[in-house]
Amino acid sequence: MKTLLVYAHLLAACVAVGILLLQDLSLAKTRGGPLSSKAIHDLRTAADIMFIALVVLWITGLALVVVGYLENPQQYLMNQKLWAKFTVVSILTLNGLLLHYFSFPRVISRCGLLGRSPLEQSLVAITGAISSTSWLFACFLGIARLWNYTADYHFVMLVYAALVAAAIIVACNVMRSLRAHEPPLLTDQVQIKAP
Repeated sequence: MKTLLVYAHLLAACVAVGILLLQDLSLAKTRGGPLSSKAIHDLRTAADIMFIALVVLWITGLALVVVGYLENPQQYLMNQKLWAKFTVVSILTLNGLLLHYFSFPRVISRCGLLGRSPLEQSLVAITGAISSTSWLFACFLGIARLWNYTADYHFVMLVYAALVAAAIIVACNVMRSLRAHEPPLLTDQVQIKAP
């Protein structure tokens, strides 16, 4: 039973991270411009699959905690890496709500991300950076067996916070660079030269 739970947990994580990286690459290619109808459809499909993967991860993760606790009730919950992983996945889940209700509508808008205000662009970049970092770090924690019962909760969260901060800085700088290279808006006015 435990092996099946671990397998389902790993499979859901692989699917989610694979889709995440493919969508990040696809969005990067648009350089903040308007998305095609196919790209919007693909993004919505990816979001639906990632939602299902996240639900599977929560169910299998909680089931693995129950199994682990039943096998070793005195020690299992003392693993501070486990609590750090739950914190990261909780942040990932809350950030997913922000992505769904705030970022996605702006990314798929007719004017594209660069057509939004600089504040909105930065917030979308921040939610994207938190999402990518959280998914990858949660997967890392799943395989970081050396940190079991040895890594302090605060140490793990400090590493996570540093990675998130670095990702946010990179994402905001990329957004700033895209704005700087944005072509000037065309006006409807046509200058008529005198003969």
